[in-house]
Amino acid sequence: MSLTLIYMSGTGNSLRVAKWFADAAVQRGQPARIVQYNQARQSLLPADLWGGTIGFVFPAHGFTAPWAMIWTALCMPHARGTSAFVAVTRAGTKFGPLFLPGMEGTAGYLLALILRLKSYCVRGMIGLDMPCNWTSVHPGFSEASARAIIGRTKPKVLAFINRILAGHSSFGLAGFICLLLGLVLLPVSLGYMLSFRFVLAKAFFASNRCTGCGLCAASCPAHAIRMLGRRRPRPYWTYYCESCMRCMSFRPERAVDAGHSWGALQLALTSIPVGTLVLNRAAAVWPSLASSAERWQVLIQYLYSLLAMFLAYLLFSLLIRLRPINALFTVTTLTRIYRRCREPDTRVNDLMPGEDQEVKA
Repeated sequence: MSLTLIYMSGTGNSLRVAKWFADAAVQRGQPARIVQYNQARQSLLPADLWGGTIGFVFPAHGFTAPWAMIWTALCMPHARGTSAFVAVTRAGTKFGPLFLPGMEGTAGYLLALILRLKSYCVRGMIGLDMPCNWTSVHPGFSEASARAIIGRTKPKVLAFINRILAGHSSFGLAGFICLLLGLVLLPVSLGYMLSFRFVLAKAFFASNRCTGCGLCAASCPAHAIRMLGRRRPRPYWTYYCESCMRCMSFRPERAVDAGHSWGALQLALTSIPVGTLVLNRAAAVWPSLASSAERWQVLIQYLYSLLAMFLAYLLFSLLIRLRPINALFTVTTLTRIYRRCREPDTRVNDLMPGEDQEVKA
């Protein structure tokens, strides 16, 4: 029986887990391959999965699954008789000698539900603590701390996959507890999916250290970065961005930052109650609209927010080319002094799009 691992990874945490899974399969004499999520949507056929085992390995975003992985699961072919499992890497942390677990929320069971509806036999779900890499918000861990968190997780990974490959099921109590907490936090997850992830995407910018090499765009797993400008190309982040932190973590120039002052300006701009103002004016002209105003207010405000962020960021991407303005936003963001975070043994070439990785003994 073959093992196919579909992964999404920004800084290497989920890729490391996928490699542990693959190595365990090979040691049992089972062939294994590792496929990036965007390649899986294009290349996997039912014949590739029939009778084998498929695993999804990805990070939790906003206490749920990233949209890219939800879409990948929805695009998977029906494969009755194929075993499946889900492994979610979550934000593990370390303070001195104290290790604190992350929380994947609904991420794992959401993917498991989609796979079950597509006739897969879902046999396991696990949440795994890996070093939190959200360097838009906090500094990355030192290599020693990152390795300590990873070292505690590897035995759990091996115990889980060996149980799955032996034909057993593995659903831990901790996963169900995280699911219940995730359901409580569902409004937060929906807010992240529908709005806040776009705010994060439009917070990225390149500082004056940027050389215009385009490596951030070339290595982006979501193809969310475009290089704009002929004489002096600069990266531009689109709404496809999943905030995986790869662009911030691997560039030697440390030229990619998340603008905290710019993010505050965006939030102020999108908080203008345009929905209320538009509907109040419309109701004054057409009084019959007053009874249904609340129904449309949220939708109008949401559409305004997306449009306002797009236009404001487009202007920002032009102004940021001016060195004094760039310097101003660089000085007012903490990411310029944050330690970058990545899985210690992962290099950017390991994460670049390529052929499926066949794992051999």
